[in-house]
Amino acid sequence: MEALGSLFLNFIMGFVNLLILPWHIYSWLNLETLKLKMNAVTEMGMSHQFFFMVLALVLVLIGVGIYKRSFLYSVVSGLENFNGKIGRASAWFALIMMLQQVMIIAMGQIFRGNELMFSPLGLSVISEELQWLSGQLKFYNAILIALASAYTFIEGGHVRVDLVYAACKTRTRNWIDLLGTVFFFIPSTIMLWWFSWPIAMNAMNAQKPLNIWSESTRWRGFRFETSGTAEFSWVWAFKFLVLVFAGLMFVCAVAFLLRNILALLERDKNIPTHYSFDDATEDKKIEHSSDAPSHPL
Repeated sequence: MEALGSLFLNFIMGFVNLLILPWHIYSWLNLETLKLKMNAVTEMGMSHQFFFMVLALVLVLIGVGIYKRSFLYSVVSGLENFNGKIGRASAWFALIMMLQQVMIIAMGQIFRGNELMFSPLGLSVISEELQWLSGQLKFYNAILIALASAYTFIEGGHVRVDLVYAACKTRTRNWIDLLGTVFFFIPSTIMLWWFSWPIAMNAMNAQKPLNIWSESTRWRGFRFETSGTAEFSWVWAFKFLVLVFAGLMFVCAVAFLLRNILALLERDKNIPTHYSFDDATEDKKIEHSSDAPSHPL
């Protein structure tokens, strides 16, 4: 009973903390030093107060959306467009990877060089060994995966094992997607965030000058050792990308949950589970002319 009481209290405090969030932000801004501010941010990411406040926010969005459908349309549109813009922007890293790979091959195989140097007017802009630049390609690939995975899911591009889903009716599919999101999708992103936050923060705060900001954090006594390679030594950046991936996928999961709730509420409308951001312009004009937002739900 004590555990249930504590859980209920934290659940209620989630709504309270969400309500007084401006006061929390004001108190954080009034902290005396930058070090105290960064310590507060570092501690916040894994706190149960943050978890229940986010849970309260999601429940508020669902409650208001059920009462006012246009609000639910807008929220789904905003969350999916947010991930869509990030995903599209990250596509440029595919071009960067290709161009850098061409330069590495040309420098190593044609000019027989071991280092890429670019020094216009005697100013050293780029001076890296080819081995390091080759390892950097893995970092670009990690950026592409971390930033574009949510965008790919929205468009239905993820591989899925389908045994009974395709044979079900549309509303049954919506229920399967809704329950799968609640019991699997959202919990998995929360767990990934929970475990990657201290690892990412520890790795980032170990870099100068960030290391002066986290001396009082509770996991500071632990060392999450990960050996770098001779090719590429930005191990902390890879760990940070895991955190970014977890955050973007959580936003994607919430949007997917709200989309399926909307599909179940709007029985007379054919709201697809996934869609393409490259839909025809004519379809978007039709959405603009209606009461619904321009997002192609």
